[in-house]
Amino acid sequence: MTRLVLCRHVEEGNAAQARELAAALASVPLEAVYTSPLTRAAATAEAIARERGLVPIEVAELREIEFGEVAGLAFDQFPAQLQTELLTRPLTVRFPGGETYGELRERVCRALADIVAAHREQAVAVVTHAGSIRAALSAWLGIADDAIFRIDQRPAAVNVVDWLDGVPLVRLVNGPGP
Repeated sequence: MTRLVLCRHVEEGNAAQARELAAALASVPLEAVYTSPLTRAAATAEAIARERGLVPIEVAELREIEFGEVAGLAFDQFPAQLQTELLTRPLTVRFPGGETYGELRERVCRALADIVAAHREQAVAVVTHAGSIRAALSAWLGIADDAIFRIDQRPAAVNVVDWLDGVPLVRLVNGPGP
């Protein structure tokens, strides 16, 4: 069995939250820590890896969705038509100048499959973003496209997925620790 411990990054600059997450994972015998290269994820991964003498491995494909022209805006600041389209067909809407959730899901699932293949019968942590985690969980659980935003991912959330004979078994979603 391969165990993926998918963690959402902590809030920006919240070192205490990162230490708490690392402590929550202390009992998990992690062989590696992977991370999105974006700052909040990388800092969170560093906190998890430091106590174990590991160096986080950056994987560009784990980054958040490319929001393009609406990057940095809250959902309620997106143009009204984009909000409606995201709620009704989230995986096919292309962010202006960015990518679709379908592309995000494909990219993230491919990266996670590579990580699982590289760590058979081991436990690894993967620190990434809410959208990336939602994309993977929705694919593995067969969740309908219009329900992807029903998967909550608070900062420092822990999700546990065990891979048994190539099949993902989701054991924990949005939890405080394994």
